[in-house]
Amino acid sequence: MAEDPRRALLLSLADDELVIGHRHSEWTGWAPHIEEDLAFSSIAQDEIAHARLLYELAATLGQAGGDVDALALGRAADGYRHAVICERPNGGWGRTIARQYLYDTADAVRLGALAASSWKDLADRARLMQLEERYHLDHAGTWFERLANGPVEARQHYADGLAATVGEAMALFEPIPGEEQLVADGVLPRSNEDLLGEWLDGLGAALESVGLDWILAETAGEAGEMVPTSSGEVEAAPTITVPGLVHRDGHWVHEGGFAGEGGRLGRHTEDFVALWEEMTALYRAHPGASW
Repeated sequence: MAEDPRRALLLSLADDELVIGHRHSEWTGWAPHIEEDLAFSSIAQDEIAHARLLYELAATLGQAGGDVDALALGRAADGYRHAVICERPNGGWGRTIARQYLYDTADAVRLGALAASSWKDLADRARLMQLEERYHLDHAGTWFERLANGPVEARQHYADGLAATVGEAMALFEPIPGEEQLVADGVLPRSNEDLLGEWLDGLGAALESVGLDWILAETAGEAGEMVPTSSGEVEAAPTITVPGLVHRDGHWVHEGGFAGEGGRLGRHTEDFVALWEEMTALYRAHPGASW
C-alpha cells in the first residue's frame, strides 16, 4: 500500500527538527560564551520538542503503532527524511551559525505556509511552533548582523559558512513523495518550488544588504553526495542537483528543478551514520524501556 503523503510530509518536517536539534545540542558547553551556550541549548531543545509534536501527529495516521518513540528513534537510517544540511557536522562557530540562519529562515517560510493548511491539526501545530521559531529567527538575525557587518576575519568565517551551506539549504525544499496531492488537498498550501522562490527572494535581499550576494552568484548546482546508510556502509548513489540561481529584475530566483534523489527519499551522507548510531543508541540498547 502506498504511503500516506501526509506522513511523508510530517516525517520530512519532524526529521529536520530532530536531526538539526541534535547537531545544535553538540554545542552545549562549547559555545563562544555562557549566554550563547544557554541560548543555543534552548534552541536545540525547542527543535526536538517541535519534532515530537509532528511525530505525535504522524503516529495518528496508523502506520507507527501509536509509538512516538519508535517513530522518532526506531527507524533504520535510510528511513529518515530530513534534508542533508541537518546532518552535516557543525564545523566552526561561523559555519554553524550560518547554517542556523539558512535553516531557520527556510523554516519560517514553510511554517508560514503550513499555518494555513487545510489539515487543522497540522495548521495548529505550525502556529504553535511559530511562537518559538520567532526567537530562533531573532537569534539568527542578530548573529547575521553582528558577523556580516563585523571585523574582517569574523565576516569571512561567516561568509565561508554561508557559501559552503547554501546549496544544501536549497534542498530543504526538495519535493516530497505525493506532493501534488498534498497541494491539491490544501494540506501543503503551496508547493516546495513556490516556497523555495519566496525563501530565495528574502535571502537574496538580506545578502545584498550586507554585500554578500556574491555567495549566491557563486553557488554551484550541487547539493552534495546523497548515499544510503541503513547498513552503515556508504554505497554509490545519485547526486541531487539543486536548481540554478540567477539575478533577474532585482531579485534572486531559481531556474530549473531538482534532479536525482536527496534526503526526502532517504538518501543521506556518511555523516549521518555516526549521528544516527549515537542518536538512537539508548533506544536500540533497551527496546521497549520506559523512563
